[in-house]
Amino acid sequence: MSAEEKDRLLLAILPHVAFDGWGEEALRRGAEDLGMAAAAARELLPGGARGQVLAFADWADRAMLAGLAAGEPEGLGTTARVAHAVRLRFEALAPYEEAVRGGLRILALPSAGLSGLTSLHRTSDAIWNAVGDRSTDHNWYSKRLLLGGVISATTLYWLDDRSEGKQRTWAFLERRLRDVVRIGGRLGRGMNEALSLPDRLAQRLQQRRAWRRPVRRPPL
Repeated sequence: MSAEEKDRLLLAILPHVAFDGWGEEALRRGAEDLGMAAAAARELLPGGARGQVLAFADWADRAMLAGLAAGEPEGLGTTARVAHAVRLRFEALAPYEEAVRGGLRILALPSAGLSGLTSLHRTSDAIWNAVGDRSTDHNWYSKRLLLGGVISATTLYWLDDRSEGKQRTWAFLERRLRDVVRIGGRLGRGMNEALSLPDRLAQRLQQRRAWRRPVRRPPL
């Protein structure tokens, strides 16, 4: 089983997802288009509709990374590079809006568990790593959490955007990323204070005990 075969099958079922939705029927039709047995297709894309959607998200992440590897505009700051990466991912998804819409419904089902959040985290992590983020402390978590929220909100906006070239979506994305830069600083400081709270409490407790300790007087 190769990644190329898996991607080829995934791309074959995507045109059918718009009409049949994610699941067995789209998988069967896509396999037929490739002259592939349904059993072999299930081995390539296991997990039913949820497995197909997660494979689609992984494909979009890799398409985005390939676009970044091909080169990006010079002179971009970190925020602009993140925006460029997110936009590349949406451009890869552009021919498959109905598949994206259906995928959101699949991952919102209780049976999907935390699959959607895990997939969103992978996307956010891939973007931060691609733009050179090297944070290892609480900023690592806050950056990925905030960017995941931006991607989620922008996806919903993108699906309903009928403006020319999705220009409203890109403006929305830039606004949300500016918010992340502003909020992220406050969140990072707040997390730093929260993480240092046990040490500060212990220090105060030691100071209080020292203040309360009776003074021993020398015998007369």
